[in-house]
Amino acid sequence: MFEFIRKLMNLKGKDYFYIMHLSYGRNYKRELLWNYAKENKIIGLDLPNIVNGDWNKEKESARERGISGIWEKQFDIWYNDMGKGDIVMILAGWKSILGVAEIDDNYPEYNQEFSVKEKFFEHIRRVNWIKKYDFDEVPCQVKGFYNTLRKVERGSKWWTSLANIELP
Repeated sequence: MFEFIRKLMNLKGKDYFYIMHLSYGRNYKRELLWNYAKENKIIGLDLPNIVNGDWNKEKESARERGISGIWEKQFDIWYNDMGKGDIVMILAGWKSILGVAEIDDNYPEYNQEFSVKEKFFEHIRRVNWIKKYDFDEVPCQVKGFYNTLRKVERGSKWWTSLANIELP
């Protein structure tokens, strides 16, 4: 699989991709969230009651509400670094890879109704699934990745550790 990622990065002329956890604080929801993401061709990020709208308009008020430096960086990546054509590997915690997607929009959408209804995350990106698996179908240990979202650059720790992953 990673050979697939490498080839894809070479084809796109990129030396990076993103890894992202699918989590919502409650592990039992991960499978429901994943199925929704697959069916609707979306991925999401959320920090309810701290980031309540477009990050670039909400950044200062989120700071006043106490956003951590890690979350601030993740929202900067989500809104300002990621773009159409970028590749994202979706993980279920540390234990499995759920899929690989290509970002299909230039800017995220914000939909508070998703969170209110506990349907999905408020901040979404449209994607095209390149690879997608059933929940827990593809075991993979990605220990030590504590963030929700990270850019993985060629030569980095994560690039090297993910290079050994083989997926169907």
